[in-house]
Amino acid sequence: MRFLLPVAILAAGVALFVVLLRSRSPPPREEPVHRAPLVETVQAPPATARVVVRGQGTVRPDREIDLVPQVGGRIVWISEQMETGGFYSAGQELARIDPEDFALALDQADAEVARALYQLEIARGEAEVAAEEWERLRAGGGSEPSDLALHIPQVRLAEATLKAARARRREAELRLERTRLRAPFAGRVRSTDLDVGQYVSPGRGVARLYGIERAEVPVPVPDEELAWIDVPSPPVSPRPSPAADSPPPELPQEAGRGQVLLRARHAGRDHTWKGRVARTEGQVDPRSRMINLIVEVDAPYDPRDSATAPLMVGLFVEVEIQGRPLTAVRTIPRRALHDGGVVWLAEDGRLRRQLVEVVHLGREEALVRFDAAPGARVITSQLRGVTDGMAVAPQRAEAP
Repeated sequence: MRFLLPVAILAAGVALFVVLLRSRSPPPREEPVHRAPLVETVQAPPATARVVVRGQGTVRPDREIDLVPQVGGRIVWISEQMETGGFYSAGQELARIDPEDFALALDQADAEVARALYQLEIARGEAEVAAEEWERLRAGGGSEPSDLALHIPQVRLAEATLKAARARRREAELRLERTRLRAPFAGRVRSTDLDVGQYVSPGRGVARLYGIERAEVPVPVPDEELAWIDVPSPPVSPRPSPAADSPPPELPQEAGRGQVLLRARHAGRDHTWKGRVARTEGQVDPRSRMINLIVEVDAPYDPRDSATAPLMVGLFVEVEIQGRPLTAVRTIPRRALHDGGVVWLAEDGRLRRQLVEVVHLGREEALVRFDAAPGARVITSQLRGVTDGMAVAPQRAEAP
């Protein structure tokens, strides 16, 4: 029994396996399902659109000068606005040099003018007396008198002396006026090293001032982008000065100039300013082959909207320049453009490759022209192994 029992169990197991093997049914056969790739699409109907040229730049003042005294002396007074960041108006007095020496020089010049007037009166009186004496002597006949006999050179000398004295007085008056350092335009103080009691020398700058009536932003753009922007330019040939009674010449019209928007984040908020393209700089950068567009913004420190921050000098801004309008163009995301001039279209669940005319390439979008069926949508997804006519499952995405 010890040997027969294992053999019997093994034989029963083999018999059960054979019964189960013969009684099984074959598995059902199913055809494999080929799933089309899911793709994102956008509509791109033909429409009128403007080319948008984007760039970046740093705000700078339209003019900036050094405040330089024309006379030397000791500073006796400084305005409260004469500090770094201070605002001032045009013609405002910013500092004053000790005027005492210059006032004394003006008094001395006044005395010289009075002395010259006295000498001129004497010379003219002597000339009148000489003329009367000559008339009495001429009563008996004689030749014409000389200028020297009539004291004419003496009168001319006295007149020249008076003219020189008046010129010296005007010079002394100007030097006295120049002891008051005035602002040539409305602006702001960038830096200053003035203090009361300090001695300043003529020709040496004592402060750095810049204007606030207008701000500039140089925006480097590729040279080919200038084809889409209307940049005003002055006439090349100089014009003759018009006569006093002739009408002023007509300036070139600036029609078609697009709007310029400047955006930056300042004081924790996003702000937008409006500007205009004023001109281009005089040369193309030889290294980057870029040219600087000068964008101007009026009243950068006096915005019309109180919620808008001032456009401060040194602020880094993003610039959008509206270019010329284009008709019958389609706006698509730049990532939807393949091989430089091909887009993928989804039509009736199939992918179709379409050659396009690239009108303009931006950073995020492209303007193209192509013909397509009314229901066709542009595929924006990135696929591998793309073939014309392959099945796709479109999924709508937001328009660019």
